[in-house]
Amino acid sequence: MFRFAAALVVLGLVAAPLHAADKTMTTKGTVKTVAADSLTITDSAGKDWTFKVDTNTKVVASGGSHKTADTKAMGKTPMITDEVKAGAKVSVKYHDMAAQGMHAAEVRVL
Repeated sequence: MFRFAAALVVLGLVAAPLHAADKTMTTKGTVKTVAADSLTITDSAGKDWTFKVDTNTKVVASGGSHKTADTKAMGKTPMITDEVKAGAKVSVKYHDMAAQGMHAAEVRVL
């Protein structure tokens, strides 16, 4: 019984940080800079937020599906810089990955 309880405690300690990264948070702001691997926005209070972006980051923008299809048809990989520009108003759903920083799960151009 003691081994079973100890195993549960160890499992809880290992799984807790993984679960914390699963919590999705949202913020809004104006795009300050955008690059293939990062996005920085400024919120209404003037705070800068920098997010990591990658191929798993979903970008939602008006006309975006057509641009993505055209880009793929040309044999290229769609990038966030194709849709998101400095000065755009955006909403970002993200995960705080602790030491790895914040990862943008979805960027929606408003």
